[in-house]
Amino acid sequence: MGKLKFPLVTDHLLIRPTDEKRIWTEEWTISLKDRPEEPIGTLTFAGERVAGEMPIRVELKPEYRDQDYGSEVFYFMSRFVFRFRDLREITAVCEHENDLCVHALDKAGYVFREHNDGRDYYSMKKSKTAWTGLYVFIGFIAGLAMGVVFSNLWVGLLTGVIAGTIFGYVLDKAWGVTASDFS
Repeated sequence: MGKLKFPLVTDHLLIRPTDEKRIWTEEWTISLKDRPEEPIGTLTFAGERVAGEMPIRVELKPEYRDQDYGSEVFYFMSRFVFRFRDLREITAVCEHENDLCVHALDKAGYVFREHNDGRDYYSMKKSKTAWTGLYVFIGFIAGLAMGVVFSNLWVGLLTGVIAGTIFGYVLDKAWGVTASDFS
C-alpha cells in the first residue's frame, strides 16, 4: 500500500485527521466538500480495543444528522480501516433510541451484534481477499497437468492445491500495512 493521502474524499465529504502520524488516537474532522473550512462533525477511533478490531465513533452536528452523511462516513471509514492487514473488523456503538445512527449503520452495511445496557453494538467484518482462492484454483489446474505428466493425478493434484493454498495465504498476509505504523 502506498502512502496515505489526506483528506479522505467521499461523494460529499472531506475527512481528515488532526495529526496524520497518529490517526488512531487523534480526532478527525468531517466537512462538506464545498465548505472544507467548516466542520460538520468529528470522528474518533475510540473505545475498547481488541486485537484485529477498530472501534469508531462519529458525531455530526444536529442539522446534518438526517442527510445520510453518517452512513457515508461509516461506510467510507470501514473501507479505509480494511486497508490495514491487521484490522479485520470495525465496530460502532449507538444508543438504542438513536434511530438516525441505527439507520446510518444499517445503510453502511454494519451488522447488529447485540443490545446491552441500552446500547446497540454493530460491526462490519473484512472480506477475505481472493488471493488464496485464486491460487488454489491455479494450483488445482497445475496439479492436474502435473498429474498427467507424472501419470499420477492424485499426487499432482494434491501437490498443486497445497502449493496454491500456501502461496495464496502468504500473499493474503503480506498485502497492506499494519495499523501500528500510524499509532
